Amino acid sequence: MKAMKHLALLTLALVIVALTAHAADKSVEHRVVFEVTMEGEKQWTGVLNNVENIQKSLGAESTEIEVVAHSNGLGLVLKTNEALAERMKKIAATGVVFAACENTMKKKEVTKDDLLPFVTSVDSGVSEVVRKQEAGWSYIKSGS
Repeated sequence: MKAMKHLALLTLALVIVALTAHAADKSVEHRVVFEVTMEGEKQWTGVLNNVENIQKSLGAESTEIEVVAHSNGLGLVLKTNEALAERMKKIAATGVVFAACENTMKKKEVTKDDLLPFVTSVDSGVSEVVRKQEAGWSYIKSGS
């Protein structure tokens, strides 16, 4: 009888955990990955406009966004991008992830210290985009 009570309590706990996880997952309705491969403040401003427009339209709380910068787009996430750094910091504070490609960083001799402080890095920008798409994220190619 005692073992049955423990089993019932364990089952109830597992159901509660499963329901909580399911409810938390439903809070994120949209997942969007932006691929940034072009350089230039004008183009990067367009990317940030699109990120903010998606947040306004779909809801920042229910939308997960990652901006992956590689190739010529790496400059977006560098400390030398002073013109857009403050705006990007505010966007990152809403939960948007800015990620730099480590392959491009190596090729351009850029270190993690050269990145804006809120930027993370991924092993490969292209691979990160592939992983996100395979996980069901919507894909946006930024710029021309």
